[in-house]
Amino acid sequence: MQENDLKKRVNREKNRIKRQLKEAGSAKCQIDILMPTIENVAWMRAKLEDAREEIGEGNLIVEYDNGGGQKGTRENPLFKGYKALWQAYMAGMAKIIAAIPEAAGSEGEEKQGTKSVLELVREKDRKKA
Repeated sequence: MQENDLKKRVNREKNRIKRQLKEAGSAKCQIDILMPTIENVAWMRAKLEDAREEIGEGNLIVEYDNGGGQKGTRENPLFKGYKALWQAYMAGMAKIIAAIPEAAGSEGEEKQGTKSVLELVREKDRKKA
C-alpha cells in the first residue's frame, strides 16, 4: 500500500515538472533527455516529504550509548540523511531549471519587472493552487 502511494506521488511530481518545462517552452527532446533527472528529483521529493514526517518533532542531536562506557551525543542520523538527500535534490532541480529557455525568462521580465524564471514558475504554481 505504501509503495503504491510513493509511486503515485512520484508520478504526480514527474508530471508536474514536465508540464512546467513544457509551459516554459522547453523542447520535447530536452525533456526526454532530462527524464532520468526528473524521475530522480520526483522520487527525492517524495522521500524528503517522508523523511521530514519521520523526523517530525524529533531532536537534531541524539544521545548514544555504544556500550563499554562510550556515551555522548551525535547528529540525528535521520537528519543527516535528510540533509544529503536535500543537497542531491537541489542539484537535480538546478539541472532541470537550467533547461528552461532564456526566452521564457525574458518574456516574463518584460511583463513582470525583473523576476527570475524560478520566481515566475513558483508564482504560476501558487496561482494554480
